[in-house]
Amino acid sequence: MKKSSLLISLFIFVLAIYAVLLTVFGNKEWEGSYAIIFNALHTVNIIATIIIMLTILSKNDNSQRKVIWLAIMILIPIYGIFIYLIVARDYKTKFIQLDRPKIKDKTFLLHEPGVDIDLPAHDIFGYAHRLSGRTPYEGDTKTKVLTNGDMFFPELLKRLSEAKDSIYMAFYIIKRDLISREIMEILKEKAQKGVKVYLIYDLVGSKWFRGKLVNELKSAGAHVVPFERLTPLHFFNAINFRYHRKLTIVDGKVGFIGGLNIGNEYNHKSRRFGFWRDTHLLVEGRGVISLTNIFIKDWYFATGKWLDTTYHYEKVKERGKVVVLESGPDYEEPIIKQVYFKMITDAKKSIKITTPYLMLEPEMLYALQTAAESGISVTILVPGKPDKFWVNQATKSYYEVLLQKGVEIYEYTNVFVHSKVLIIDDKIASVGSVNFDPRSFNINFEATVLIENASVKDLVHDFAQDLSKSTRIELTEWRKRSLINKIFQGFANLFTPLL
Repeated sequence: MKKSSLLISLFIFVLAIYAVLLTVFGNKEWEGSYAIIFNALHTVNIIATIIIMLTILSKNDNSQRKVIWLAIMILIPIYGIFIYLIVARDYKTKFIQLDRPKIKDKTFLLHEPGVDIDLPAHDIFGYAHRLSGRTPYEGDTKTKVLTNGDMFFPELLKRLSEAKDSIYMAFYIIKRDLISREIMEILKEKAQKGVKVYLIYDLVGSKWFRGKLVNELKSAGAHVVPFERLTPLHFFNAINFRYHRKLTIVDGKVGFIGGLNIGNEYNHKSRRFGFWRDTHLLVEGRGVISLTNIFIKDWYFATGKWLDTTYHYEKVKERGKVVVLESGPDYEEPIIKQVYFKMITDAKKSIKITTPYLMLEPEMLYALQTAAESGISVTILVPGKPDKFWVNQATKSYYEVLLQKGVEIYEYTNVFVHSKVLIIDDKIASVGSVNFDPRSFNINFEATVLIENASVKDLVHDFAQDLSKSTRIELTEWRKRSLINKIFQGFANLFTPLL
């Protein structure tokens, strides 16, 4: 770690200690050297708070976000700066740039193929390329929709078993259960045979992926790392800025990306959830290069080491366009959110959204409302069985403001929907790890694939099938919900930026 980023981490750690002391001891009067230390910490906190407030004021940011942060600083004077340094996305970006210069310099984009297709200025793929630097592919990349775990896991196991050269895997959640152990056994076997196995996992999502399971992989020759280090200096970054991507690349020839993690519940074997609705995408051809490059960048983020790799993608011929996108605090702009916003505002006929969590920032809310008021069919599918009570209440808090503008909302009857899909005009779609909420759009490390090819038809078919098993929310009935529910939903809405 560079000296500058180490100092920043130490500063956050000191503030955390000060906040704990203040919480535990309150207004206790200290004496002697303890008083000097406590007063010094208090002075540092005040000075730092003033500096942060001036920094916030100087930004060309939207006024709502600035007002929220200034209010936090004023209303919670002792803890405000601590909250900012832990939660604020722009701070995390600066931290990454100090610690990982190849991310700041966009060195990773040098490994992308050059653009060799015509991209008009208004084209969404051209826009995505200008924002991200990732290469749009046309005619040389094939995708296949993997509906639910019963399509995803057999295909994943098959491809892993066939691996000859390399396996790159990165997941938010890896459980310690039957399907996880089956996959890990394949990785161990492949590593022992000389296949290069690299695995990234998120510390929060994969909290049970520890000890014997990891040690066995490492002993077999696999390289296994958490995305963030669980040390006092990195703890709060690991808690807040989560690695939410789900990527697999085998031999550089085939890639997987989508919403499915590794665990029994994603394969319909959870006592709590039973049937689990999810969507993943299989990618073959030249587009696998971009998936590989995202993993290489992520490995560099996690370890500080750059993987040397050769690209073995197989040539395919498939009509349509594909571009792989990622976003997170490793970029200065919320790329996927901006691409989604343009997709929604460009829509001419229909907008179809499947998401487990629906918590809308003002610009996204206005875009959906405006589209519906303009005669565009806007349909949103959310879970009928929630996984998190308060997140579900926050999702429901947006129903009325959408319904009264003509948006159609469906709840999948007694099923938790984990798919993250956006379909525009039944022609262009996105499949990935991105939820429709501030955390996914601004804070988490996410990835998705934007497609304009035959797979869109399959996604449209799946969406229609899902609606046939769902309950439509009617505005007149929704307004009759109890006062308690309205209060819960309104309260949860206050915390949507943090959920």
